[in-house]
Amino acid sequence: MAGLVVGGLILLAQTRPEAKAPTEQTEAAAPACGLDHADLQDELKELGVYTARMQSRIVMIRNGAGIIENPQLRNALQVDAEMWQDEVDHLKKHMTRLQAAVDRCEAREKINQSSK
Repeated sequence: MAGLVVGGLILLAQTRPEAKAPTEQTEAAAPACGLDHADLQDELKELGVYTARMQSRIVMIRNGAGIIENPQLRNALQVDAEMWQDEVDHLKKHMTRLQAAVDRCEAREKINQSSK
């Protein structure tokens, strides 16, 4: 069994592409930023709409839980709402990271334009 694991790791190491030198990665990232910039903005917009819809549905679940007399069902709905709220909070953090990437791209573009 251990031989299979070691063999698999050796095979993986042989088939993995070589890492680029840091200068190549940096140079490749600069022009790609312009292309990724629009994609990032689109994704941010989509995530904003998606999280807003989810947030309104969470409110609906919580409102529904408020009128349920069965304590087990009410608790289940509240737990469900908390779970979805955690997901929305995670998506909002992801949106913040995406916004930072968009801001970096915009700053990079402004620097490139001012240096020309």
